[in-house]
Formats: sequence, structure tokens, C-alpha cells
Amino acid sequence: MTEIRTTGSRRRKSVEGIAAKTLGRAPNLPSQVARMISDEILSGRLRGGDRLPTERELAETFGVSRNVVREAIARLTFEGAVEPRQGSGVFVLANEAISTLRLDAEILRDRSLFTNLFELRSMLEVEAAGLAAARRGRKHLTAIGAALQRLHDTQGTPQAVDADLEFHRAIARASDNIYVAIFIKFISEHVRASIAKANERVDAAARGRINKEEHGAIYEAIKAKDVERARESMRRHIRKAMGRLGLTRD
Repeated sequence: MTEIRTTGSRRRKSVEGIAAKTLGRAPNLPSQVARMISDEILSGRLRGGDRLPTERELAETFGVSRNVVREAIARLTFEGAVEPRQGSGVFVLANEAISTLRLDAEILRDRSLFTNLFELRSMLEVEAAGLAAARRGRKHLTAIGAALQRLHDTQGTPQAVDADLEFHRAIARASDNIYVAIFIKFISEHVRASIAKANERVDAAARGRINKEEHGAIYEAIKAKDVERARESMRRHIRKAMGRLGLTRD
């Protein structure tokens, strides 16, 4: 029996036979570890407010390296299942719904499925841009503008990917629909690598032009509260991003 105990908790958490039988030869260990912890949350054995064992303890529990645990926790964080708190540890979030939605890395290597993911992204983000244009307040616009400026400032650096994702998340938050924001945040993390890959395919001048013409157009439409122009600007941006990645339908 492999046991998971929450640090400082009086409840005892247990998972039957997972380390030796399942994880020892698993091809994608971070996904497996993330799934096991998520299953514990969904089962109720780990509850909102529980603190997870330390990175070292989880590595020993699952029989994997600490790097594997670190990546698994990062995935669960992106899915909204847990929250790292500096100096305190990693805590299970009370809202567990998002932890049921998973996209394993193996699935995303399938070109057809990845194209499907971008199509879903387009549907969500086009409407999010329209809602943002209709509903955004001054704070929302400031956040979107700050993300756009950061994208300008970090072009050509690894931080540009984070800035790109934050730009889209800020728009999602401006939609004033919590579920839109949650789903876009979830999907955006799974296209992180694709954004970096797309950036590698264009030179610095082209990246600057893309940022100005595509991201800038979205911002200006939202600023003007032009719903249809915001939708069309976002639609054009994602369509061009798919083209840069070669994700087109036959």
C-alpha cells in the first residue's frame, strides 16, 4: 500500500498499490503522478484546504524523482486543482471541478487532436474577446494593456510566452465569465509549447509585427468596446497562429 498523508492533517490518505505497479515503468511519469493525486482529490480523500506532502515525500511515495513531482504539481496548478503558497507548501483548492478535465501530453502530440484543441481555443477566445469588449471595465483594460506592453518588452526572450498567455488570460477575465476564464486558462497552458515553437519560426522583426498587428488590434477593439471587431481580430489572430504552426484542415 502506498500512503499519502497531508502534512499536519489528522486524516490519513492512502492510494492502493500505485507506486510499484503503475508508476515504475510508466512512459509519462508526470502525467501519471498528476492523475493519481487528482484522483485522490476527486475521491474526497484529499479535500480543499489540505496541504500536500512535501516534494521529497511525494517522490518517495510514488517512487519517482523530485523533478517528476515538480512537473506533476505544475500541471495540477494549471488545472486549478492545487495552489502553491510561498513558504507554506502546496494546498488543495476547494473548487475541484476543473481537476476532472485533463489533456495528457501524449494526446497533444497527435496533430489532428492538437488542431481540434486550437479550434476549441478559437471558439472560446473569439467569444471571450467579444464579451470583453462589451463588459470590460477600466481595471480590465489596464490589465490587458499591461500584458500587451510586457509582450512588447519581452519579445525574443523566454518570458514572451508567459506574456502572450497572460494577454489572453486578461481578456478572458475581462469577459466577466468565470467559466470562460477557467477554460481558457486551462487550454492556454496546453498550447504553451506551441507558442514557443511558433516564435522560433519567425525572426524578431516578424514577431514585433505580429504583436502589433494581431495582439494590438485585439486590444484596440476591446478598448473601443467594438464587439464585432474584437471577435474578428481574435479570430484572425488564432487562424494565423494555426497557420504558423501548420495546423490547417485538409
